Formats: sequence, structure tokens, C-alpha cells
Amino acid sequence: MPQDSNGEKAASNGSLFCAPMGAMRAIWVTSLLVASLATVAMSGCTIYGEKKLPSLKSTTSAEQYERIFWSTVKAKNWQQVTALLGANVIYGVSGKVLSKDQVVPYLQAANIAEFTISGMVVKPNGPDMTLSYTLQLSAAGGPVQTLTTVSVWQQVAQSWILIVHTEQPQTP
Repeated sequence: MPQDSNGEKAASNGSLFCAPMGAMRAIWVTSLLVASLATVAMSGCTIYGEKKLPSLKSTTSAEQYERIFWSTVKAKNWQQVTALLGANVIYGVSGKVLSKDQVVPYLQAANIAEFTISGMVVKPNGPDMTLSYTLQLSAAGGPVQTLTTVSVWQQVAQSWILIVHTEQPQTP
């Protein structure tokens, strides 16, 4: 086999590469390493698993209960909405106070497609949590409505129930 000036053997099998065997091996190892890294990078592997959204069973936060409430309304899961309401809930909208039996029909008629909660302030009050925040609601095909909102959640056993909710349209 022919040797180069460094004394290394060059390929003599008629290939297009006439580089020394050590250089060929380095090119091959480098190519293999680059291909392996590219495969790992494109596979989307991460050290941590996918972050799960909070659920009623996994949270103890009144703020998360409020967000779950509006997510449930958006998903039109009326059975779960009813379960989150206290038996004597006071739900104030448009100058009216709705009973528990009137809340779900009101929310169904609102046909909420999207919601955004911002500026949340949570204040503990004994076994209750008072939340005040800005709520933006949009009905399917309707304009965004911005409301100043206050909710009171009461801890019952290992869960929370909504006992007071009021929304007031914000003036521009």
C-alpha cells in the first residue's frame, strides 16, 4: 500500500479518496458524530417532561380554580361549571343577581369563545380567597368585552367553591 510523506498508509482501492487512513477515520468519526447530534437535536428530546395544565385535583390555588372555571365555561362543560358553584352562589351581572340555577343558562347564552385574565390580585380572608382582576371575554363572532371582576372562593374540604362573582363592564 502506498504511504504518504508522514509514513501513513493511503487508500489504494481505487477510491476517489487518496487521503491517509488516519485522516479518513477522523472524517468518518466526525461525520458520524455530526449525524448523531443532528438526530438528537431534531428529535425534540428534553430533560423535563411536558408541563401539564393545572387540574381541579392537582391545584390548591383559588387563582387556578378561577382560571379552570373560565376554561370549563369555554369548553362548555356545564356539569363541571355547576359543580364549582356554591349552593347559595351570588353571581352579579348587568345589575342583576343570578341564583345557581340561572348561572349556567346565562353562561350558555354568552357563548364564550375566548377569555383572558389579567391583573389578578388574590387576598385571603379566613377560609375564603377574594380575587379581583380584569376579564376579557369574547363570544363566538363577537367583540371583546372587558370587565372588572371580583370572585370569592371558599375552601371546602380539599376543594374550592365559587360563592360570589360579580362583573362590571369597564368604561373606555
